[in-house]
Amino acid sequence: MVLSACSLDCPDSCSFVVETDGDNIKIKGNPDHPVTQGFICAKGKGLVRRINHPDRITEPLLKVDSSFEKISWDEAFRICADKIRALNPEQILHVRGFGYRGVLANASDVYFKTLGALETYGSLCDEAGCEAIEQTFGSMEQNDLSELSKADVVVNWGKDISRSSIHTASILKDLRKQGKRVISISPGGDGNEKFSDETILIRPGTDRFLAAAIIKCLIESDGIIAKAVSNSDGFEKLAIILGAHSIDALCEMSGIVSSKIQELAAIYSSALNVSSLIGWGVQRYTFGGENIKYICSLCALSGQLGKEGSGFYYNISSGRNFAPWTETPKVSDDRKVLLFKLESELGTRTPEVKFMWIDGINVANQTPDSESSARAIENCDFVVTVDAFMNDTAMRSNLILPCALTMERDELIGSALHNCVSWSAKIKEPRGLAKSDFEIIQTLAEMTLEKSPILDATTCFEKALESTSISVSFEELKTKGFVACDWPSIGYENFSFKHANGKLKLPQNLSLELSDKKGFNLLSLVRKNHLHSQIFPQDQGGLPELIISPDSPYLGVLNEGDEAMLTTDLAEMKVTLRFDQTLHKKAAIIRRGGWLKHAHNANKVIEPLITDMGFGAAYYSQKAWIVKA
Repeated sequence: MVLSACSLDCPDSCSFVVETDGDNIKIKGNPDHPVTQGFICAKGKGLVRRINHPDRITEPLLKVDSSFEKISWDEAFRICADKIRALNPEQILHVRGFGYRGVLANASDVYFKTLGALETYGSLCDEAGCEAIEQTFGSMEQNDLSELSKADVVVNWGKDISRSSIHTASILKDLRKQGKRVISISPGGDGNEKFSDETILIRPGTDRFLAAAIIKCLIESDGIIAKAVSNSDGFEKLAIILGAHSIDALCEMSGIVSSKIQELAAIYSSALNVSSLIGWGVQRYTFGGENIKYICSLCALSGQLGKEGSGFYYNISSGRNFAPWTETPKVSDDRKVLLFKLESELGTRTPEVKFMWIDGINVANQTPDSESSARAIENCDFVVTVDAFMNDTAMRSNLILPCALTMERDELIGSALHNCVSWSAKIKEPRGLAKSDFEIIQTLAEMTLEKSPILDATTCFEKALESTSISVSFEELKTKGFVACDWPSIGYENFSFKHANGKLKLPQNLSLELSDKKGFNLLSLVRKNHLHSQIFPQDQGGLPELIISPDSPYLGVLNEGDEAMLTTDLAEMKVTLRFDQTLHKKAAIIRRGGWLKHAHNANKVIEPLITDMGFGAAYYSQKAWIVKA
């Protein structure tokens, strides 16, 4: 039995107990871990299938005359080093994602920053919400996850409880067994009914109007706590902004009846402990940052912040418990390329980018307008992708370097949900000739730089643990498997915030939807059994499914089971229809991550819209419609 941990891009960051019998691996949740508590999700269990999958790439592959040929690592490294040495750093672009997380995962960033290469900016996930919280409170904090179990009421703003965090779901189940209440607010179609005492169907992307209506109701009923007003900037202007809208008007914008606003206002202003969950989808709209600001401001103004059983849960930095293991140069803005507009931005750059290194992301698949990103890869002189499968990005590359996967490499893992750091131990040697991402970069740095900034792995781990929140040695951490880091259990206790004046900054505008585009909001939501595009080809047979309300005004003569063309101003794709009575009639759901090569990729039809802050991808503001195929 060996202790390890999951390195997937998931907030739970589970600690594993791994049993091996020859080549057979069995993963269980670590019963001693305060969050994992002995059980893991389907995605974690699926790691073994991923390691052993017959389609896995286990040797370096070089594209020769449009087909791939196996080559040695020596040849692969020589090709990469020769290309890099021959180019100006401004002709090199590094594209990195978070498909693989951990302390050593930062090595590629360290190397390419030292080299002086271009890098990408823009977020495919949570940055609009993170920026909103930073702007509001001056930092990104939240109560310890254990505090959620002290809530009397949990208001769930958009979190898909059954698919996004199995351990948060467990806490909510236990709360309901105790007679506590869970209220879920979303556009529906998420199955939250079985986890909730009440579900509230909201028009997609309008959470800020609902939260604003509740705040306005609290202002009118003297439900705003005095401490929140005195410890905030901008309350007077916020009151004026809300004064320009009636509660009925805000209700109409969000699709919520006014009586429900009164009920929610009464809950937030009560003496009960109210915790608010915020899903990683509320920010994926054009005004996603504003959505988050209003929800967080509601928590503060109602007094449901800075005490046990209250506050909001959105995100904490998964790296906040680690010290940097080396210093790296800062990349200037003129050396940054917007991730989801690669084709247009690279097409106008001088000098021309001739070499691209991609790791931790299936960029031809995950970005909006994915076919444009695919063309950007195809148009580059030489592209190296570090991956384990022939996905949409790898197949368009010139050289594929096979990487080790979880449990085939040592790593230290943080969490975006809880305050534990876990040891992800190497259980077995990488399959075939695969190498860890860290070893690949370490070798390349030694070949191309006069002095490599990439330290040995043990030194990196030890330096990362030189953190004020960690009080154990590297050896102790490996033995125990995890450590609970030293953070206050209450975020923003006593209404103390991290802006220079110690106050929170309230929203100073309420943006209305100005788009007059026809169609429903296309929601490309998370899957239960696969993370993002880490889906096997055999799991992508037939047509992708579009889930839509039977009451949708966009159905026309179409019926459940019909084939249809899912259409946007950008492109179209063929789908089959499934009805869901719980879904808002102005929304439709397609599961994310399907591959272009299997005609399952929703990002093909999603335009590169940008969020109001954080340069996030506003996937869910995409308007779409359907016609008979």
